[in-house]
Amino acid sequence: MRKFRTALIALGATAAVLGGGLVAAPAAQAAVTWQAHDKNCKTFTDINAQTLGSVCAEVQKRVTDTGSVNGYRARVTATPAAGHWMKPTTYVWSSDGAVSQVCSGGCAQRTSAWTSAWSPVKTTAGTYEVRGESSGGSLSEVGASWSDWARVAEKCSTYAAGKFCVYRHERGYRDTMQERGKLSVTPAAGKWIEPRWVRVGDVMNGTDTHRTRDLCDPSCTRRTAGWSATVSRTMPGLSSPLELYASAQVALPSGETRTIRASLSD
Repeated sequence: MRKFRTALIALGATAAVLGGGLVAAPAAQAAVTWQAHDKNCKTFTDINAQTLGSVCAEVQKRVTDTGSVNGYRARVTATPAAGHWMKPTTYVWSSDGAVSQVCSGGCAQRTSAWTSAWSPVKTTAGTYEVRGESSGGSLSEVGASWSDWARVAEKCSTYAAGKFCVYRHERGYRDTMQERGKLSVTPAAGKWIEPRWVRVGDVMNGTDTHRTRDLCDPSCTRRTAGWSATVSRTMPGLSSPLELYASAQVALPSGETRTIRASLSD
């Protein structure tokens, strides 16, 4: 998802006397550099467990001199094993879903190590997945980078002690999907809310699988100001019927324990 591009050099602010007047030079421009972001490599084998070679997906980020990121680019490296060939074909950025060819007009079969040109720059964070073929008809797919977390479900409850909410987030990470549960609490003035746990999971064919973060480990804390906590995991293979959810539990000054759940099926 790379090659180093010459950084823009910040121009020093100078002034020159022109026609008897003082004319300021153009304002300084922010310098940018391409930096490492993510690289993921996989080795592929045939049905006889013979190594066909390896493929690496690589992404760089474009960083300004103030530390902000304003671009991403990617490339693929194919390294065939002796006596085999590999041919990268297409790639996809999750930020727009468009399928593009690695090589204009199609790549040739490569029998030695080869690295593609950098892809056009994307300004939105996302996963980069590159696909290809190899000798024996085998297919390859490798992903790098990750997308931003997207909120897909939420639920809030309000009591005399304040308000608490649970959110379900999802994102692409390399060539997998991840899910995250987030609990946020906003206590009322002079009150407290005690977070107990936050969970993210799914229900598939009646089986509930999840990951829970114990917010009382090593001890529970009564929060008197806004506070949040998250838990995440890689999503398992999905089948139907299913429910994707996030949930959390808090204790209130009234002595009540309340559980809240946000689900895509709500």
